[in-house]
Amino acid sequence: MLLYVNGCLRDESRTKRLADLWLERRTYEGEVCRVDLARLDVDPLDAVGPNPLGAYSKAVRTASYEHPMFRFATQFAQADEVLIAAPFWNYSLPAKLHAYLELVCSQGVTFDIDETGAYVSLCHIGRLTYVTTAGGAQVDPLDDHAFGYVRTLAERFWHIDDVRCVAAWGLDGPSANVDQLLLEAAEQ
Repeated sequence: MLLYVNGCLRDESRTKRLADLWLERRTYEGEVCRVDLARLDVDPLDAVGPNPLGAYSKAVRTASYEHPMFRFATQFAQADEVLIAAPFWNYSLPAKLHAYLELVCSQGVTFDIDETGAYVSLCHIGRLTYVTTAGGAQVDPLDDHAFGYVRTLAERFWHIDDVRCVAAWGLDGPSANVDQLLLEAAEQ
């Protein structure tokens, strides 16, 4: 299964257009499962509320993952490939995607910790592709707190060897041909 996590919050999102273009050009034989974060309640772990930290900690201690907060992690762990689409906002990613990733990083579901303290992946994802767009010029990788964050999670928690970024930059420039820039990025 290819899990397509749409972290774009606007229907007319250029990032969503790029992700859809990229997906159209992919040869994928299996099921594509779509998660549209704009249309879901995605709440972070918190002291109170729908995803209480105490319930999370108890579930990890007892290996009991029936609470609805684990639904995203369970789905993620079953994927063969992941596509995440998110606009580049303020050198980072949308808060709703961050909350989703916080729930996906569930010990005992998508990763665990061995006796030496090392992270062990419980996923079998072969590739993770992160799709993004920005109105401004491409940033230095050290200033990218979006793809850098996702790449770190993918490599350290889930041991995904093939982690890539598909990006279109400079879309708000005075002479930018947005359609052409999106098409060029999709063909990477």
